[in-house]
Amino acid sequence: MKGFFITGTDTGVGKTVVSAMLGVLLKEKGFPHVAVRKPIETGCTVFDNTLMPEDGLFLKNITDSAEDIGVITPLRFTHPLAPAAAAGLENTTIDVDEIVQSFRNIDSSTVAVVEGVGGLLVPITKTFFVSDLIKELDLPVILVCTNRLGTINHTLLSLEHMKTKGITVAGIIFNNNIITGGRDISIGTNIGLIRQLTAVPVIAALPFLDTINYNTLVDVSKTLDYGIIRSFL
Repeated sequence: MKGFFITGTDTGVGKTVVSAMLGVLLKEKGFPHVAVRKPIETGCTVFDNTLMPEDGLFLKNITDSAEDIGVITPLRFTHPLAPAAAAGLENTTIDVDEIVQSFRNIDSSTVAVVEGVGGLLVPITKTFFVSDLIKELDLPVILVCTNRLGTINHTLLSLEHMKTKGITVAGIIFNNNIITGGRDISIGTNIGLIRQLTAVPVIAALPFLDTINYNTLVDVSKTLDYGIIRSFL
């Protein structure tokens, strides 16, 4: 399976926007088969007696995917918690093998863009974490982090964990789409310091987006270092 696993230094750092942007970019670059996946989503809302995953639906709609939402996001939970905690409260058991097997129908001509849930050490079960899922899928990772105070620590810890696990990291994307206020002077130093402290390339520093739709994602995708992305496909 070709593609990328999109993870983040934390929850709410912009993984869904980056996943959608990457899916849009690949389609614009002429890849005929792009499969978007958010295999696990918590905090889903009930609509017509069905749990609807907001992030999964966004990925489906923005990339105009013909796949059923049940394929894109097979595991859904109501509680906005780590999957292990949500499953416990909702009296269900997460079958890790079922998650992994759901990717076996993706053929070699398809590029998969897989969005994780939370960060690397979010527990899917009590003994299986997001980083374990990445290892099972054997996809290179794009790490999303917010450009704000604290991101250096979070980014380096995430990179160190992936190094320990033997996970390939394609690059880092800094997201400036999180409003942190005007007093965070670290915004001007974070990216340069990360470049000095690690050999992992920075694929992009995304600008703030007032509106997120297909056209704006196409425009901002031009800021990505496509050479790095293409080298992994």
